Amino acid sequence: MANIIYQHLADNKFYSNPKTESKLPENIVSRGSKSTVTNPDLEEYKASLAEVKLKIGSIVMNCNPFTLGHRYLIEYASKQVSQLYIFVVEEDKSIFPFKDRLDLVKAGTADLKNVTVIPSGKFIISQLTFADYFNKADIQDKQIDPTQDLELFATEIAPTLNINVRFAGEEPLDLVTKQYNDGMARILPKHNIEFHEIPRKEENGGVISASRVRKHLDTRDWSEIEQLVPQTTLSYLKEKFK
Repeated sequence: MANIIYQHLADNKFYSNPKTESKLPENIVSRGSKSTVTNPDLEEYKASLAEVKLKIGSIVMNCNPFTLGHRYLIEYASKQVSQLYIFVVEEDKSIFPFKDRLDLVKAGTADLKNVTVIPSGKFIISQLTFADYFNKADIQDKQIDPTQDLELFATEIAPTLNINVRFAGEEPLDLVTKQYNDGMARILPKHNIEFHEIPRKEENGGVISASRVRKHLDTRDWSEIEQLVPQTTLSYLKEKFK
């Protein structure tokens, strides 16, 4: 039986080589390492793939507390990318404790399905990587250097999550944060990470900021505060400062 099957296959040229062979051009045949020779068709195809490459975005925020300004920036950024990671500064050197700030951001962005809120850990705007951030009020007239923090983000954090875009709000008031933003604009593109600085949301002629909310908290001016924060933050503040 085996001989009969073999003969049948042989008669029908099952074992014969095809008359024509399809070969890759010599300059794109893989040899186990990246070739230095380019092929126009391959390069054109790779360029088309780059156009549809997923954009993974990130924002680093303190949110002390979470405001409508933060919400505006997050919502804007979420529409520009496939996935957006929000790193909430974990260092507990703010008026509001880290756990509360993290919970407020999660509550205030729960409806944004492509947003993930996570702690910043010890290596993103921390006492270890950028201590000046936590002493901003006293060094507004000083030149700061955020290189260590940003290089660590670009070379270690971003590749881990495939982050290729970072967003930040414009900073017209805080000169330390402005220098940090300038550092992002200078350093991140060197690591193929886009940087986008977004105009701040305004209310009653001024930018919405956490410091503005804290100022109104001193006088319990709830009518002003409710114009600056989402309902989730407002409920938290009224409970905490009742």
